[in-house]
Amino acid sequence: MNNLNHSISIFTGNIPPSKELFLKLENAFLVANKDEIIEIISQKSNIEIELRGWARLRGHEYLGRTSLKEQFSYKIKKLSKNSFTDKAAWNKKMKGIDSSNPKMKDLELSDTILEKAPEDNGLLTRGIVTQEGTPFYDFELSHKELVWSEPVSVLYEEGKNLQWNATTDIPWNEIPNLDPVLERAVCQIMTYLVENEFSALYIPGKFISKINPYYMEIPLFLSSLMNDEARHIEVFTKRANANGGGFQYSSEITQRSLYSLFKEDDYIKSSFLLHVMGEGTFVDLLGFLEKYMPDDATKKIIRLAKRDEMRHVAYGIEHVKSAIQQNPSRINALKNTAFKRKEFMDEVSSESSMLLESLAILAGGGDNPIAYKRGFDLVEELKEKMNQNRIKRLIDIGMDEDLANEVSQVHTPNFM
Repeated sequence: MNNLNHSISIFTGNIPPSKELFLKLENAFLVANKDEIIEIISQKSNIEIELRGWARLRGHEYLGRTSLKEQFSYKIKKLSKNSFTDKAAWNKKMKGIDSSNPKMKDLELSDTILEKAPEDNGLLTRGIVTQEGTPFYDFELSHKELVWSEPVSVLYEEGKNLQWNATTDIPWNEIPNLDPVLERAVCQIMTYLVENEFSALYIPGKFISKINPYYMEIPLFLSSLMNDEARHIEVFTKRANANGGGFQYSSEITQRSLYSLFKEDDYIKSSFLLHVMGEGTFVDLLGFLEKYMPDDATKKIIRLAKRDEMRHVAYGIEHVKSAIQQNPSRINALKNTAFKRKEFMDEVSSESSMLLESLAILAGGGDNPIAYKRGFDLVEELKEKMNQNRIKRLIDIGMDEDLANEVSQVHTPNFM
């Protein structure tokens, strides 16, 4: 028996045949491969009967006892099939991670990420070994090309490092009392922003539970994105109420536009509509608002929200670009999605008039005819800037210039 090879040794000391001992045996045999030999090193000379009985009960082969110096070696051969699908890694560092570096960026857990998640992958990520009999979750989004965005780990770290607090990071006591006309315009704009941020909060929430956690970085990033949107809703709500104005009006065109985003159930199409088209245009709107808001505190609110939104757009662009590179036929599908949304929006052929008037009052500095006309012209310039930047993003994801122009032109008049 002394020349038998074994791969696992268990040191049990003076532990008698008991729950404690058999728990160790159960776990050792769970992770052992078929035909591996487990050696139990014990100071007990009289546990052979119990070990033999346990092995027979579990379907293994008891091989006997060997006397060692002040100890005894008992060996059992595992005969049953493996309980786990693989051996767990041990003492391996995360890819690219320097544990001594507090600014470590890379979250990727292995050098190779499979194009399709393993069939038996449950609520766990890469590197966790599953036991046979694990429930089959059947995640809808289990292919890398459907969800992946190459800079997602960097964006996730950036999001953590750039967190801000809507209560403590805004100098609320510095918001001045504005002319009532201007304040009403700001409140109407804040109302519109809150509506759109709810859309950007709820839509990723639809998809997180559909994404296979094998691609862990994506649900983690989306959860941080949702935290961003929740903070935006909070800060825009507080600004609407800061001077007592409160929320104003929600237009049918805005709600219809947001509904057309919400009802999209294809993740790539949703990412295209929300992040590339919608939030990309939203960033231009926030830049416009930051420029023309009359006070520094509200400018800071907009600036911080815009910084977050730019991160969301970066994910969407790389996600959709990657999906198109994997399957160029998706370009036509995305075009059709944009036109289908336009058909839905054409049933209400208008713009959000209250929003546009408020933007014109804000940019012009008032509602007297000269200021209003100046502001209205600036809003028209904003629309053209939005269109040109949409075209650039569409070209970036893989569309040719003509198609990018065509698709940009049909984007919702709600901006988002």
